[in-house]
Amino acid sequence: MSTTPTQEQNVAALRFPEFRADSELHSYSHFRFDEIFIFSSGKNIKQNEASPQFQTPCVRYGELYHLYDEVIREVVNKTNLPPNELHFSKGNEILLPSAGEDPMDIGSASALTIENVAIGRTINILSPKNEGVYSQIYAAYYINFALRKKISTLARGSSISNVYNSDLKTLFLGCPSLKEQLKIASFLSSVDRKIVQLGKKKALLELYKWGCMQKLFSGEIRSQNAQGNDFPDWEEKRLGDVAVRRTEKNSDLEHTRVLTNSAVRGIIDQGDYFDHAIANAENLGGYYIVESGDFVYNPRISASAPVGPIKRNDLGIGVMSPLYNVFRFKVKNTAFYEQYFSSSFWYRYMKSVANYGARHDRMAISTKDFMNMPLPHPCPEEQQEIANFLSSIDRKIDLVNIELVHTKAFKKGLLQQMFI
Repeated sequence: MSTTPTQEQNVAALRFPEFRADSELHSYSHFRFDEIFIFSSGKNIKQNEASPQFQTPCVRYGELYHLYDEVIREVVNKTNLPPNELHFSKGNEILLPSAGEDPMDIGSASALTIENVAIGRTINILSPKNEGVYSQIYAAYYINFALRKKISTLARGSSISNVYNSDLKTLFLGCPSLKEQLKIASFLSSVDRKIVQLGKKKALLELYKWGCMQKLFSGEIRSQNAQGNDFPDWEEKRLGDVAVRRTEKNSDLEHTRVLTNSAVRGIIDQGDYFDHAIANAENLGGYYIVESGDFVYNPRISASAPVGPIKRNDLGIGVMSPLYNVFRFKVKNTAFYEQYFSSSFWYRYMKSVANYGARHDRMAISTKDFMNMPLPHPCPEEQQEIANFLSSIDRKIDLVNIELVHTKAFKKGLLQQMFI
């Protein structure tokens, strides 16, 4: 039985040459969801009933927007629930979470290409009514790009948003011929594989750097000078011995560029971090002036910076909240300490002197305790050797990240031109 499209649509801007030339394959059709999909839902698999160490492969709804992208070719978790309590895949399903804290999460479609995977509850399952109408991988890409915002508008609920199968039935899937769908799906899948490979390469380089820092900053591995001799033993100094606090206020309101310290991105313009400025211009007189080369400690803790980050400012002059600690090293070459503060070696001291007050997300530390932080102090030559080595790894990470960003942008451009 064939499915008849309910509506004709304009063709996409970007087509493979063979489909542009063939008039029979040129047109796009629009299929209503309830014409081409069978709708169902999974069965309950609780969080404590799923683990990579269990037996039966499974997919739970939250994983669809945390672990998986458009195509699921390998499943992370498994369950030990009895088979008669589970709903198993045939390998031709499209999965969408039916609940989420963010309405945009609900439009996260994934093509499940594996048979006999247990599908959890709170998942809208779309299976084909008839063969030869659509490619499930193409459909997943299409839903994520062209329909995600539309699906989010269908969400109901306040703290938790819900979209049910009945809400999806009136949506439309824009399709070229099946042959072209398959080619689009294959091409986009190859781009995604490149993205995954680059992501893994970046993660491995970051892990390698972390391992090197553990050995270098602990003194387990030591450098030698150009003559092959050992460098002198390290000293231990306090932050106040090698750096001075910067407390100059912007009292005349001369500077209006407000900076912030992000654990992941370092010192950046406040507007770039929050998408808008949150500092009141009238209050900038009480902000600290920071210059290039100054280091800034942000007491706000997060998963990536459980004691708050210390980052060097390379953006030029600006002002920062007086909640931050600003300091400057007495020597010009601070590359060693920039690397040291990207490690976790100084965390233990900070936690030992911290006062956790009413703000659970901030670490309160007195100025005296902060400037009393113990720091390793190799000789300048060994500092430079260590900094050069770790910086060389950083450059490799940056190159991979640039390629990763470009590949993601390339994929986004493809989606914009391939889907209508």
